[in-house]
Amino acid sequence: MAMSPDTFLNTPLQYLKGVGPRRAKEFAKAELLTVGDLLHRFPIRYEDRSCFEPIGSLKNGMTVSVMGEVVRTGLRATRRRGFTIFEIQVADASGTIRVSFLNQPFFQGVFKTGHQVVLFGTAEVRKGGGLQFTNPEYELFGNVSAEFELGGKTRSDSSTFGEKHVHIGRIVPIYERIGAVTTKMLRRILFDALQRLPKIVKDPLPEQLQREMVIPDARSALVGIHFPEEGTELALLNSFRSPAQQRMIFEEFFIFQLGLRLRKRARETERKPVVPFVDRRIRNAAIRVLPFKLTNGQKEALRQIVDDMRRPVPMNRLLQGDVGAGKTIVALIAALVAMENGLQVALMVPTEILAAQHFR
Repeated sequence: MAMSPDTFLNTPLQYLKGVGPRRAKEFAKAELLTVGDLLHRFPIRYEDRSCFEPIGSLKNGMTVSVMGEVVRTGLRATRRRGFTIFEIQVADASGTIRVSFLNQPFFQGVFKTGHQVVLFGTAEVRKGGGLQFTNPEYELFGNVSAEFELGGKTRSDSSTFGEKHVHIGRIVPIYERIGAVTTKMLRRILFDALQRLPKIVKDPLPEQLQREMVIPDARSALVGIHFPEEGTELALLNSFRSPAQQRMIFEEFFIFQLGLRLRKRARETERKPVVPFVDRRIRNAAIRVLPFKLTNGQKEALRQIVDDMRRPVPMNRLLQGDVGAGKTIVALIAALVAMENGLQVALMVPTEILAAQHFR
């Protein structure tokens, strides 16, 4: 029996593959409680790891993906007590490279001679000559025939390799670390979650609007943000301008605007306990004692505010203006409308210094 979209998205994270109670606590500190919360934790940038360099063409400082066969493994001790280095040698038709994993002896059970492996890291010169990777990202796979040559380099075939591999052989999402949960862990957890995501996801955007704007549906956007399709431009992704990213940005603004409309509608049905009677005498007296004349902009803003205060529904206004434009005097004169009706006024400012200035 298939799980409904709402049920899956509302599933507590501890029940998601790769999470469990301990990691769920780390996610909870970041206010990520459900699968839906995590799926909306988007990458901060992307790396293109879809092309593979021949090992023999590597130079010091190159950050690349390579693939080859594990031809040797070994664990060696160091002068530091309890600190070991696990090393493998990886070869392709063009050459070999040493790969070192620092203080990770359990890798003896991961890498075996004859394994096919893909690596992503920065090549560096090792003592004694030659190049090496230190603590690169890696993935093991079983069949190199799924790859094909392209322009002297190797590119993964997304119909086979790309579906199985998460960290290399594709455009890879980079996430902000969450406590002890690294970007690589997040990538694997999100990949597995998206494999279980129902084919139809509840979409807050109307279908007609999606067609008019030519934007992807919610499910396609989630998949496209976390694991972009082959051919997606890296520059678009890293500037948050891919179709999937633009759709999710629009969705956020759409929901925010919808919320504002609903709040406005609710306010319009609400009634004030007191509708002020507007008498200009006190306000005119206050304006006359000012050492300056109000500008036309101030007068127009004041007129609109007072008109709003005459209405039977609560006023909710934002008065915008440059520093020194005279917003405070407009607010104070408008406050006199309440005072004329025997009501109280509270003037709040964001800092203690400003509060002291206004009080004086």
